[in-house]
Amino acid sequence: MKRYRRIGVFLTGSPADDVALAFAGRFATLAKSEKVLCVYVHGGGPEAAATETIDIEELRKHVISALPKAIGEHAEVDIHAGSGVAEILQSARDLELDLIVKGRRLPAHQAAVGSAFTKLARKLPCNVLIVPNYCRPHFARIHVPVDFSEHSKLALEAALEIARAGAADGQQPQILLQTVYCAGYGYRKLGMDLDQAIAKQAEVTREQVDEFVAGVDTSGVQFETICTCSEDTASAVHELATACKMDMIVVGSRGLSSAAAVILGATAERILLRAAHPILIVKRKGETTGLLNALLGG
Repeated sequence: MKRYRRIGVFLTGSPADDVALAFAGRFATLAKSEKVLCVYVHGGGPEAAATETIDIEELRKHVISALPKAIGEHAEVDIHAGSGVAEILQSARDLELDLIVKGRRLPAHQAAVGSAFTKLARKLPCNVLIVPNYCRPHFARIHVPVDFSEHSKLALEAALEIARAGAADGQQPQILLQTVYCAGYGYRKLGMDLDQAIAKQAEVTREQVDEFVAGVDTSGVQFETICTCSEDTASAVHELATACKMDMIVVGSRGLSSAAAVILGATAERILLRAAHPILIVKRKGETTGLLNALLGG
């Protein structure tokens, strides 16, 4: 997990801050990260607290006590003021972070704010881990929805690395790869009924899965692939992750070109908005930096 050299945790005074710190500490321990930079975004944020004052030293003590001892001794805490999303984006760029960890409320919570998280996931120049409140930092059982794109391959490789590192002694890491397909339209013109169309698409999808995972090193991992027929990809993903009791969902962002790199993708956004599981959005580092510089003006 050498790719996670510098981890940023963004705190806003919400109840999910401690969960974000727990996940960041576990991630940093597994990755042997050089730095964990905790940034309190004061004056705004997706789930900022109502208070306008913060005791910096008290916050620093709290952060250090919440992180594993070996990590907490080296953690840096910065207090930033300004617009929440813009401040997080600028900090991620300027501090050259490899991973952003941000807590959130559960999707059904009345105070939950979903759009801010999709903005972050779209525009950040590095991997993003969004952690719902009440989750525990376990990384051995990982669910990877794929669409056979290059970014899905990056997500699968990242998931394999994390699962191997996160499994406890004697525990076999598990990767559940899922792809979702549907019969589509026009099958009747081809002389097929719905069952025949689904069976045909399932056969094509299984061939795509075999081609996608060919050459991927899955040694030492319980690796399973599931093809799901559904017209609601996000629901299919959440239902399977819940039924199989997965620890985390890892999904690749869509960045087919420099112009499209800022777009997360409609399916990934729906997965993120409705997830009660931790979601790791995997990106190629720096892919959005040019657009981010334009957005931030420098």
